[in-house]
Amino acid sequence: MLDIKNLKITLDEELSKDRNVIIIPHIGIDFDAIGSAIGLSVIATKYKNESFILVNDPIHKIDPGVKMIMDESIRELGINYINKNIYLENSKQDELVILTDVNKSNLICLDKDELKNRDIIIIDHHNEDSNTFNTEKKYINQSISSASEIVSKLLCILKVKYNKDVANYLLAGIYLDTKHFSTNISSDTMRIVSKLLEKGADLSKVTDLFSEDIASDQRVLELISHATLSSYAVATVVGDIKKEYSKEEIAKAADYLLKYRIDASFAIGNTSLDDGIVSISARSKGKINVGQVMQQLGGGGNMYSGATKIENTTPVEANKMLQKVIKPSFYT
Repeated sequence: MLDIKNLKITLDEELSKDRNVIIIPHIGIDFDAIGSAIGLSVIATKYKNESFILVNDPIHKIDPGVKMIMDESIRELGINYINKNIYLENSKQDELVILTDVNKSNLICLDKDELKNRDIIIIDHHNEDSNTFNTEKKYINQSISSASEIVSKLLCILKVKYNKDVANYLLAGIYLDTKHFSTNISSDTMRIVSKLLEKGADLSKVTDLFSEDIASDQRVLELISHATLSSYAVATVVGDIKKEYSKEEIAKAADYLLKYRIDASFAIGNTSLDDGIVSISARSKGKINVGQVMQQLGGGGNMYSGATKIENTTPVEANKMLQKVIKPSFYT
């Protein structure tokens, strides 16, 4: 495992080679994934490497704010986005692959065989498990708020110049993963935020990216209305078994529940009725390691945030599985 100093040295060495750089965020791209990916693309540009961000999510499933960032970054920064098909048609074994905000093969749109013999660097803040890519070139630090915070540090220590747009995208990533600066923040996090503001980041513009769609917000509030409080100050919400929700809506429901006097929250709902896929989003104030809870159900995360998806089940059955693994031993 690399520390930040050796990550800087590794990136300096690997990006000094003349080859394409493929930046891969997780499926269900969010503000942290896109912000850190764009930051890494800017770093690659400094080394005169052509970089591509691999996004294979259906357009209609991408958060409107994230889509806005993607469109703006193409227009203002010349960022290159490719999908899975284009990547597989043009991939080369000598390319450099950087995973950001993810370290597991089951959470990206490519499997391990499709990245076989590739030079892989991992930059992440989530836990590892058996699905984590096998590479010595990895920096995974669960104590850091977000991948965007890590990339912000890299921009500084690699002395890469970036404009206010990039600063906004990175700030949006930190804003998301700290639940609007309410959890999982440190003095280092706030120093990075201050640096981004100095670079021209506009907090009001960032918060505008998180503006809610009325119809979607109503669905989230309807989902929250089903919340129940279980033992150990854990709130759980189970969506309507006949309704399909986006992963973002389920995540927002889990986020919302943390405003109450609870230690952790779990939101469960169908994300594909046709395929029988149920997603769970988990959030914590720090007393319960929800990443470990989600790991027990095939997912992952960190102390404050986690998620998983379970196939061939229903929200009710998924909740039964969840309740079996929620226990006091997950308190820190």
